Amino acid sequence: MITDNLQKAIEWLEKYMQMKRSDGMLWMTSPYAEIDEETSGVIPGKVYVIAWYSNTGKSKFAYTYANHYLWKKKKVHFYSLEVDVWMVLWNLACNKYQKRFWDLELDDINLEDFDWLSIYDDKYSIDAIIQNVMDEKPDVVFIDFIQNVQCPGNSEYERMSTIARDVQQLAIQSGATVFSLSQVSNTTGRDISKWDRSFISLKGAGELYASSEVVFLLSNQDGYIACSIIKNKFGKKNIDFLFDVDFSRWVFVLQKVQDKNQKTTF
Repeated sequence: MITDNLQKAIEWLEKYMQMKRSDGMLWMTSPYAEIDEETSGVIPGKVYVIAWYSNTGKSKFAYTYANHYLWKKKKVHFYSLEVDVWMVLWNLACNKYQKRFWDLELDDINLEDFDWLSIYDDKYSIDAIIQNVMDEKPDVVFIDFIQNVQCPGNSEYERMSTIARDVQQLAIQSGATVFSLSQVSNTTGRDISKWDRSFISLKGAGELYASSEVVFLLSNQDGYIACSIIKNKFGKKNIDFLFDVDFSRWVFVLQKVQDKNQKTTF
């Protein structure tokens, strides 16, 4: 006799196998095939973290991912806890059309490109976000940024631990892929020498790290913006993807990959 839980597992496995047959890989793609090769793509029902110090480009990096899923006609929810809806749309449009923000005009925006997008700047609590996702059933969810989400708790650690657990459960129950944009701790963010690639201090609670499948850490490196895989349940970590960034349009162009796991031989 097949139990209900086992039946659910079988249904998920069938869904993943169907994706593999249709897309050539087990999961959804990201905007960057080189990253997909290391992470097996992007998995529905799982949590991904994009981390960096405050006001340094986490949101702009996420816009590239959001536009990729909109192009694939995936239903996208973008929860902004920092800026209002028009600014999110404006930045998404700059990224989409590769126009500088001072050159973009309203007539440049083809609203059909954003048919699958919903932007929220009025969902402040974790309960409100969960309810909205369960009601609307998006394919991909972005929460920008996770430390601003309201949740009961006697301390920042307790509050962020609850949020991390609830976001993980939301991904599992809704089947949506969730991208959490997170600050690193103040001391870590201000002193790059303290970054430990085996564990990065995400602001508020280690559970944000523990509950995710992949953690991307953004940083400045040798004139590039580096996106480093510091946690990866599906492959190697300690890999740097170095991007040349147009800061007026926030377009991230991958230039090269550095694998810290491989020893250099001469």
